[in-house]
Amino acid sequence: MKHFRFYSLLFVSLCLVSFFVYSQAEDKNQSNEKKQKVMDFQKAKRILKRFYKKVGVDFYCGCQFTEDTEVPGRLKIDFESCGLNSRKDNHRQTWIEWEHIVPAHSFGKDRECWIKKDCELNGKFVRGRKCCQATDPEFNQIEADLHNIVPVPGEINADRGIFSYGEIEGEERNYGLCDFEVNFKEQTAEPQPKIRGDIARTYLYMEWKYGIAIPEGRRKLYESWNKLDPPDTFEIRKNEIIERIQSVKNPFIN
Repeated sequence: MKHFRFYSLLFVSLCLVSFFVYSQAEDKNQSNEKKQKVMDFQKAKRILKRFYKKVGVDFYCGCQFTEDTEVPGRLKIDFESCGLNSRKDNHRQTWIEWEHIVPAHSFGKDRECWIKKDCELNGKFVRGRKCCQATDPEFNQIEADLHNIVPVPGEINADRGIFSYGEIEGEERNYGLCDFEVNFKEQTAEPQPKIRGDIARTYLYMEWKYGIAIPEGRRKLYESWNKLDPPDTFEIRKNEIIERIQSVKNPFIN
């Protein structure tokens, strides 16, 4: 276990070095990046893939991942780098997926496009998120906000679903050494302490920028997370890079 923690810390340190190298390259392209508008989720994912392939570990578990040589476009998780296991879906857990910290359901469910019954796309009727993606530019802009999207293991993305984050009594581990719990009955997901501030600041940002309400009964908890887990170097630098691309920063990261 000591060796595992040592190499995990070493890898994070190397990621930070790579992060600064990447950020210097982004500085050179700043004028071009500012002209880009990230207006849909697909483009947001392409930008984030380029970024995280150079510097990243996944957000929930700290797992290393690389571009898969057999399935183009997919990022494959190295289970041994973090002690990750699957709860029951080993296939989906193999891949990185792009998680909205504030779920799309939170900023979509009250929109007309989400509840529209006669929404047609390419000759087929669609509903909910797909209808909003096809018909609502404002929804697309919110969905594509880079501040709200992180790479996570696929099965954990599915298990978390639209649950809000909170604290769960006990330490039942369903994902190996990954410190992430989901209580399906209580509809709550508990992240590891070192990313709780990141999550809180994302919720505060989405409320500030788009008026998306923090889940009922969670405000005090998230405010405490914000204080207990202040921004680290990675979060601060990432915020600066996203500001160059989107022309807006998260003001709660300082």
